[in-house]
Amino acid sequence: MNLETQIQGSRAVLKVTGRLDAAWAEHFHNSIQEVIREGHHHLRIDTSRLEYLSSAGIRSLLRIQRELNSVKGSFGIIHPSAFVAETLRLSGLQQMIMPESETSDVETVQDAGMSSLAALQPISGIRFEKHSLKEQGKITVQRNGRWKSWQPVRKEDAVEISFSKNIFGLGIGAPEHDIEAARTRFGEFIAVSGHVVWLPGDGTATPDYLEQAELFIPRLHVIQSLSGEGDFSHLLRFSPGEKGNFLNISDLFLQVLQTTQSNAAAMIGIVEVEGLVGSSLSKSPGLISETDRPGDFPEIRNWLRFCGERIHSQTQALVVSFLSRDPSHSSIPHLSPLPSIPGLRVHTHASILPYRPLQQGILELESSVRTVFEDNEPIDLLHLIEDDRPLIGLGQSAFIRGACWCAPLQFSKETSS
Repeated sequence: MNLETQIQGSRAVLKVTGRLDAAWAEHFHNSIQEVIREGHHHLRIDTSRLEYLSSAGIRSLLRIQRELNSVKGSFGIIHPSAFVAETLRLSGLQQMIMPESETSDVETVQDAGMSSLAALQPISGIRFEKHSLKEQGKITVQRNGRWKSWQPVRKEDAVEISFSKNIFGLGIGAPEHDIEAARTRFGEFIAVSGHVVWLPGDGTATPDYLEQAELFIPRLHVIQSLSGEGDFSHLLRFSPGEKGNFLNISDLFLQVLQTTQSNAAAMIGIVEVEGLVGSSLSKSPGLISETDRPGDFPEIRNWLRFCGERIHSQTQALVVSFLSRDPSHSSIPHLSPLPSIPGLRVHTHASILPYRPLQQGILELESSVRTVFEDNEPIDLLHLIEDDRPLIGLGQSAFIRGACWCAPLQFSKETSS
């Protein structure tokens, strides 16, 4: 099978030659996915040279159609060969075939909210769009939990908090009924729009997750966390100017601070991953005894899992970050220095999921997060770090494209820590 891509105005036309059967269906789907990743959401499949179409091929067409519908794109078969037209008719899918009168270029409809769009200066071949969401939008951040890193966990270190749809956050905790039940399972978590992803600190390699539904609201016993509540002021979107370009997370942080015109900001991002650098707890801090020295080398290897290489390329990550270069925040224990940007302190967690395309233009946070989790399960969860070791360091996490909701932050005067 051969696949040729032509960009015609606001649509991509893909001419298929040969056979679309079980042997080629996955290759076909992956090739189309690459086109969608590049931001083309109006696709036409020219099947005038397609000799054969099997059920496996039809399933791949349906998968693509469903993915494009989810981002308000469009999809259709044009110039079908006689065999393709008859196969689709007998399968009850003749509606996929677009009439000749509708095969002209798709008109690009400008969203009413696009009037708030502003272009920013590109960085490393990455283009940025800034959308204003709410003037004077701000996030109030609360610190929760009293645990001091690598010390034994006391009962009074934990606090139970709820993560309803209007509260987001990250930290270390467990969704158990009390601290004693949670003691063996404390691990990193991320919470956004009523979705909580949690990696148990009991050696489990796969995250668990909770979703708000009806009267159920996810609750966690946390020993360390940052939680934010309020209104996001901006949506920052970025994409590569050409294939192969990517954005380092430190450059993204600087763009967030520039976009929000602040020295401290909160960010939630849905991003396509170029490569991640991070760690996670492999053993619950609740198991630390008075004689343990988990923060010392080499014992730390028993408690923390470090990635040995940049991982999770071409997946999608849901990212929560709190960042500040405000000198008054330098003593906040939940923010750590970022080596590549002196004076900037951050805390970032990422939940990794299979890739899903994002709708173009202005996005609503809650519905976007819901789409990411729809028929999808988290693959991993990482505390993102910067590995600046000379010669052998992995560097920092990087992304290809994405959407980031951000706003200036202020720390609450009331805290449970």
